[in-house]
Amino acid sequence: MLRLVLAAALALAAGTAARAEDKPQAAPTVMEGITVAEFGDIMTKAGYQAKVGVDSDNLPVIDSKASGMNFWVYFYNCEGGEPQKCRRVQFQSSFKTDKAMQDKALEWNNKKVAGRASNDKDNTYFDYLIDCGGGVSSTNLSQNLERFDTLMAEFTTYIGWR
Repeated sequence: MLRLVLAAALALAAGTAARAEDKPQAAPTVMEGITVAEFGDIMTKAGYQAKVGVDSDNLPVIDSKASGMNFWVYFYNCEGGEPQKCRRVQFQSSFKTDKAMQDKALEWNNKKVAGRASNDKDNTYFDYLIDCGGGVSSTNLSQNLERFDTLMAEFTTYIGWR
């Protein structure tokens, strides 16, 4: 009797697993590069503001805010018709800093894997680059946006900016 109950349970489990396998998960859409408008939509859906404009060199930029701090999204290696698909996306923030904070910022580069700091006069810049070459999904881009938000908060704490 026990064998019969175990056999029935195994058959039921196998049937359930087979039905789960019958429902294929939709693969994410992979994009070879991204337009500024597409990235703006991803940002908005992730809960970030996305003010699309151009910088002083008339290149596309998105102005946004995370963790109470301003940041910008720059686009590089853009090609094709209008709208252009860009293969590189860079998040960047900047902070007024003193010498001690600037020293800590450069220390970040030696101790941390993600995010890069640089100094210019009394400003420190923090950036994070995404390479979209070879394909990227909107989910991956959204995750990188959230990662930058987290890193920027960690960075400002690390250098003593806040």
